[in-house]
Amino acid sequence: MLLIVAFCYALLQGGFTSWFIFYMLVPPFVYSIVLWFMPISQFDVRRSTENRRLEQHDTLTMTVTLTRNNRLPLLYVIVEEVLPKGVFDTVEQQETRRLVAVGFRKEVTWTYAIQDVPRGEHQLVGVYVTVTDFFGWVKKTKFIEGKRTVIVFPKIQPVVYKKLLRYKTPGSAQALQSRLKDTNVVAGIRDYEAGDRMSWIHWKSFAKTGKLQTKEFEPYRDDSTWIVLDTLPNDYFEVQVAFAASVLASAQKQHESLSYMTAGTRPYVAQNLQTNEQLQNLMVHLAGVQPNTFDAQKIYSYNEDLRQAALIHFITATLTHEWVEALSNTAATPKNCVIFVLVNPKEVHVATAVEKRAATRGMRIVYVPANHFAAAFLEGGKA
Repeated sequence: MLLIVAFCYALLQGGFTSWFIFYMLVPPFVYSIVLWFMPISQFDVRRSTENRRLEQHDTLTMTVTLTRNNRLPLLYVIVEEVLPKGVFDTVEQQETRRLVAVGFRKEVTWTYAIQDVPRGEHQLVGVYVTVTDFFGWVKKTKFIEGKRTVIVFPKIQPVVYKKLLRYKTPGSAQALQSRLKDTNVVAGIRDYEAGDRMSWIHWKSFAKTGKLQTKEFEPYRDDSTWIVLDTLPNDYFEVQVAFAASVLASAQKQHESLSYMTAGTRPYVAQNLQTNEQLQNLMVHLAGVQPNTFDAQKIYSYNEDLRQAALIHFITATLTHEWVEALSNTAATPKNCVIFVLVNPKEVHVATAVEKRAATRGMRIVYVPANHFAAAFLEGGKA
């Protein structure tokens, strides 16, 4: 209508000025009409990040590349990243929303940074692309799907991992000796020595060679150590996850074999962690673990996996009566249960009634400052 009014005015009024105004309005009006009919589904989005491995509280640097299949001139494009709800709530909109001058280019790139990223497995689903004309009369917005998973691992601190001493229950030495020779897999044979039991003699080789030889067994290892992470909600849950990850990483470097359990509504179990691939798979699990409410005494009393453990390292920040009862019922002896309690480093921690009850039963309580894990096993290393 404005263009028609300008044309009528120039036609009736005449003169250079009237026609100049009309011809000045023609290009932006034509551009607006073309933009109105132009589909913006032509856009494609892809992302890349400079961070090879992200840990909690790191800075995420993401590069977004927007491409299109034609060179129709665009004055500018507004690109806005769609962030997962509840994950990047502290991120201000201007950090992930950018006005990009396009012109005739088929590809534009922009970078944004998010500081202090939270632990978790975050799903980026795409971006909103908005194009508009000179005056803002024509404005079109399109959601461009571009999925990308960002995994933020727990923050690993240095830990001096030390295998803690364990207590043996009465008769455990005799049981160990019996299983050592009677239940293990035969690894080879050797010459008979005085004192060897008759049941160890390899009769097939004796029949062939006429020489007494004794079976060699694979050594029995009754030293399984379990790391158990409590997932009941508390203020230091993130620190608990970081401590568990730090212990597992330190044990891996020292070639110690551990078993791990996330104690929640449904326990997650990883046994005999030895390879780096197993550790990385567990780190992915720890990146996504979340607190939940459950009845520890009901679920974990007489747990079959923990009943076979020689030593249990239990990680929590708020020890509950239910957990004390569950560990007492599950552990071979309470003395072989070490409870790591994450505490505020700026305050003097006073043992709670539940912690005192656990210590009375023989469990070892180790207080770990939330900002310093290094000496956790050195302080708790004495039986």
